[in-house]
This record gives sequence, structure tokens and C-alpha cells, in this order.
Amino acid sequence: MNLKNILLLSFISCLTLAGIGQKKTTNTETTTEEIAYYHKDGVKMSLKNNTPLLLANLNDKVTGDTPSKMAFNWINKNKDRFKIEKITDLAVIFKKSSLSGHNIRFQQYLNNIPVYDAQILIHISNNNYVTYVGNTFDPSVEKINTTPSLSANEAFDIAKNKIKATGNLSYSSKDLFVYNKLESTQLIYKVMIECDIPVGSWEVLIDAQNGNVISAKDKAFYYNCKNEEHTHAKKAPVNGTGNVFLSDPVSFANATYGGNYSDNSDATNTQLDAALTSVTLLDIDLTTGTYTLKGPFAEIVDHESPNNGLFTQTSSTFNFDRNDDAFEAVNVYYIIDHSMRYINQTLGITLMPFQYSGGVQYDPHGLGGSDNSHYTSASGRLAFGEGGVDDAEDADVIVHELGHGIHDWVTGGNSSQVDGLSEGCGDYWGQSYSRSLNQWTSTDPEYQWFFNWDGHNSFWNGRITNYTATYPTGLTGSIHTNGQIWATSLMRIYDILGREKVDKAFLEGLAMTGSSTNQQDAAIAVRQAAIDMGYSCADVDVFTQEFTTTGYTLPALNHTIVDLGKDTIICIDEAITLDAGTYNNYLWSTTGTNQTINVDGSILGQGNYTYWVDVTETNGCTNTDTIIVDVSTCTGIGENSTKNIKIYPSPTTNNINIELNTTLNNATLEIIDVIGKTVHIQNIRNNKTTVDLSNNAKGIYFIKLLNNKELSIQRIVKQ
Repeated sequence: MNLKNILLLSFISCLTLAGIGQKKTTNTETTTEEIAYYHKDGVKMSLKNNTPLLLANLNDKVTGDTPSKMAFNWINKNKDRFKIEKITDLAVIFKKSSLSGHNIRFQQYLNNIPVYDAQILIHISNNNYVTYVGNTFDPSVEKINTTPSLSANEAFDIAKNKIKATGNLSYSSKDLFVYNKLESTQLIYKVMIECDIPVGSWEVLIDAQNGNVISAKDKAFYYNCKNEEHTHAKKAPVNGTGNVFLSDPVSFANATYGGNYSDNSDATNTQLDAALTSVTLLDIDLTTGTYTLKGPFAEIVDHESPNNGLFTQTSSTFNFDRNDDAFEAVNVYYIIDHSMRYINQTLGITLMPFQYSGGVQYDPHGLGGSDNSHYTSASGRLAFGEGGVDDAEDADVIVHELGHGIHDWVTGGNSSQVDGLSEGCGDYWGQSYSRSLNQWTSTDPEYQWFFNWDGHNSFWNGRITNYTATYPTGLTGSIHTNGQIWATSLMRIYDILGREKVDKAFLEGLAMTGSSTNQQDAAIAVRQAAIDMGYSCADVDVFTQEFTTTGYTLPALNHTIVDLGKDTIICIDEAITLDAGTYNNYLWSTTGTNQTINVDGSILGQGNYTYWVDVTETNGCTNTDTIIVDVSTCTGIGENSTKNIKIYPSPTTNNINIELNTTLNNATLEIIDVIGKTVHIQNIRNNKTTVDLSNNAKGIYFIKLLNNKELSIQRIVKQ
């Protein structure tokens, strides 16, 4: 960007109070008030109302024709616990069904006016159990006159004057609320303003009877604390092409910032051009011969200064280098479109902005050009600044800001910044994407860096995801610093369980949280989502272990690893007694203690088979063990044969070794994963064989050795 804009935006930045965002720190960060609480018998309780704020690890069976009715029935049954006098004071305002079950949000009302920050979230698992409840219902709300003395327009003028709003007004709203955060209950207007100056998404609360301003806060989510609808005739979408940075130039080249890898006022060079990747721009709009970066998952808008336009053109080829302002427009379109398709299509979680229909709206050149970016929660839009390295050139910045939007959308507008939770969510979501590109190795310091191109340089220090502070003693006065605790904890789990599994639990768990949720409560929700999606007990234990290591206190889960013995072998028409649990297999389904089953050989045919017994614990997670069924000769493998075979190491990260202290002529080695799929097979002709598992997923595998009538099956773990 040019010097004139830099100087102008530096001035504007000084006027802008920080909201929620992405990078550098000042002393003016937005804080979100957490409801005062204490713990009683392990339950988080409201200090003001002596009612539970969070109920986790529940297992309450519910009935009803729909999830909403189930949730309503549960609340009605437990209304005394929450001190709810009239169940009609609650109404469903948001409901979402996804992989882990159903989330139903109820809003508290007084005389049909919503009570500010007063809701109940009921999470119902797919098998119709209430497992998690978040509550901010306020039974202390007084019965007041809910007819305002001020008009909505008068309240808007007061709000506009309070923040000295000037320039283009891109978004505004003015709504009545009942407010009970001070000494007495009040009727207020909540006015939202998004304009050129001051930059942000401003919430101004005004007493609806006397016009007094209660508070004025910037509610935007910034990636740093420096201080955030175009319609066309509907046409069939087309694909275009464009140049982008999949991540950023320094990560692409494994370089450090400086020299040829410097911003240099947006100038390009051979090294920076080499970092460009040509991509397909999916489903962009073509109307009357004009191509626009507008699709089902992303859409360019120009709602903030500098007003550089929409970069439309008569060609579908958007090939620019970083010296052209159009490059940032293309770069953001591709990164947002890619991430939203990953959520909706790959993960199978339906998620879009609720503030408008269509793709995520973004302005690639916003915030008056200052060195920051933000998500504005009122309008649901993203905007990216241009100071230092242009923010829209670093995928970490783009996906971080999108992470704020995701947090807002998945909660129906109830995202939380308590303990810097939303900052940590944005950092995790961005790092999850960045690490999936495999550009840095785990031994590189940059593997743990976040904002590799935009930060970790002379402009600012960036952030990391191997932050060593623990919760809650490591909390500071900075939401951006605090967010690193949450992001670091999630990334440790990511490195153990993999991207998709953790991303699903993260998004599903986040959907259970509310506007006053802290990091610990979010950890409880994410683990509950993993349980309700049927993750194995071993996977759930990883969430528990890493969250506990971070310092989060989670409700105890009672489960016992099922063990049917040393890879139990039975023959046709033989019986086996199983321990307590719910067992499901191809041959049987039974529930209870010490269940005896008979294996019907007529179902199987001839040959040796391995069957996996999935044991569902009462808390919802599953364990797996094996029963080997020999339906041919029932020879099995004797004790002496087992001692003649050595398989090591277990657990392993790469190779396994199979050593035979006996001769097995024409033996077959087969490796099977936990769902019964053969992932490797070979003949054994030597007494020692090494198999490379480095390209196989982490998990449990079974090593099956078969030589005529002799069978050995042993279990190993790949980490």
C-alpha cells in the first residue's frame, strides 16, 4: 500500500478501540464479561442466582416428536432446578442438527421482549439423551414496564453521536432488550453500527426510558488487538482460474522473512511469484458477460474503505501477482471457499452465515487500510487490512478471521471471548488448515508458528501453538495471548488423532457453547461432542488427557477398556461369556452382564475369521476387542506356537518386525485395521520380516499369520 494510506490508517487506527481479532497487543482489548460463578458438588453455579450454569456428562433419556419438543420436555421437567416460574418465558430461537446430535437454544423473554444474554442450550445426542446443558437464564429479572419512552430512531441518533460515527454506514440495527446486568432491571435499546469511522462493529446500549448510554463497545473480532448485499440475477455458476498463495511465500519456500521474502510495499519478485499456485475458482458468478468473485461459499463485497471495488472482469482468468490489488481479492475468495467446502462437504457439517443468504462476505481491502483485520458480528462479514504485509496475502490471517465467523455462526450469534476463547478458536482453525499442507516438519520452529508471513517479523511477533502457559494460572490481560492456551491444547490433540477427527469435535463442541463460555467449559463441550459422535474410548481419553494437561478440569468419565482375553479364539458352536456392556457384531447383539453367546458356524461358511466386538459404554464412547472364530478345523494356535512368534515394537510409529522361532512354510502375513480392512498382505519366507507402517493412519491393527491350519493373530498400535 502507498505511504499516504499508511499514514492515514495509522491515524485511524489510533481512533479505533480493539475488538476481537488476530495479532498485536495493546491495553485496549475488548473483554467479554463472564458470569460470576462458584462450584458446588462439581457443578458450575451462578453466584447471583444459585442455579447451574453448566451441566455436563449427563445421560438423561428424553422423549418427544422433535428435538425441540425433547428439549422443552427436559427443561419443563427440570424447571425448578433453574428457578423457572413460567416455562412460557422461553422460546426456541436457534436449532441445529449435526453429527453429534441436536443443539436447541431457548431465549428468555419478558412480555415478548428478549432478555439480554439469557438463554438455555440443550444438547441432545443422536440416541435421544440430553448430555450437555448450558444455562444463562436469569430468574432475578424484575417485572418492569416494557413500553419505551424513546423511539428506535432517537436511540440510534444517541448511539451514533456517542461513538462519533462518520462516513459510509454499512450496517445498523436497533432492537429492544430487557437488561439485568446492573442494580435493577432496565428496558434498553441495543444499537449496532458499522461505519467507516470508527472502524468496527459497535454495540451501544441505551436506556429506552431516559436515553442514558449504558455502554459502547466494539464487538468486532480482530486478528490482532491493534485496531474490522450485492445481488445479481441468479445465473448458473461457472469456474474460473486464479493465482493464490495456498499458505504464504515463506512457508511455501521454507524461508525466513527478509531479503527477497519481504513485503517491500507490495512489490513482487521472482521468489514471491514462484510461491504462487494456479487454482480453480469454483462456481463464480457470470452475469451478462461479467465475472464476479461470488459463489455459494464466498462472495466479495466492498463495504469498508478503501473502496477498491469488486474486481469484476470480462474474463474468467484472475491471474495476478501480489503487486496488483486484485490478487488479495482472488486469494481470499479461494481460501474461504476452500475452507467452507471442507466444513460442509468433507466434514459433513452444514454451516453458513445466518446474517444473510449465500457465501461468506468479505472485503479484501478494509479497515481503512490499517494493519489489522476483523470479523464484524452484526453483519457477519470479514474485512482485511493492508498495513505491513497485506493481511489478505496470509492464509493464516484469512482462516483465523473466518474462524471467528464460524464460532459465531455455529452458536447462532453467541460466540464468547471469555479467556480469549474466540481468539484461540481462530488460531486453531487457521493452524489446522496450515498444518494440513505439510510445509513444515514437526522439528521446525515454524511448525508451531502462526501468521508466518504477516507476523514473526519486524511488523509484529505473530503467535504460536506450542504455548507453555496452562489454565487458569497462565491467563493474562490479553485475549490474544490467552487464546494460545486453547489453540495449543487443541493442536496437541490434532497431532495425535489427525485433522478431520479433531476438526469435527471442535466444531460440534463449539456449537454447544454460549456467549459466556470459558475455555474449560469449551473443552468439556468438545469432549462431549466426541463422545456423542461415537468416538472410541481411546480417542476420548486423548481429549481428556490433553485437556487435563492444559489445566482444564473435566468431569470424570467412567469406562473400562474391554478385554476378552488374549485375542480369544473359539470354534463353531462353541460358547463364550462376555463381560458387561452392549455388544454388537455380525453374529449377535446383546446387552447385560456376563452374556453367553453361541457362534453359529452355518452363518459363516468355511475359513478363519476375525470379528470385532464393539462395546458401547454408558458414557457413549466405544471400545473394541476381537474374537477369532475358526470355522474350518478349529485347530487354532497353541500356546507353544504363540511363543514362537515375536512382533515388535508396539506401539510403533513406523516399522514393525515379525520374528519367527519356528519354520512356517508358505505362511501368509496379513495386516488388518479395526474396521476389518486388509491394509497389507505378503508371503513370509524368512525368519525375520520388517513391514513399513509409516504411511498408515494411527490406530489399532491386527497382525494375522496363517500357515495351513495354524493361526496367530496379535494386536499392535500405530502412533
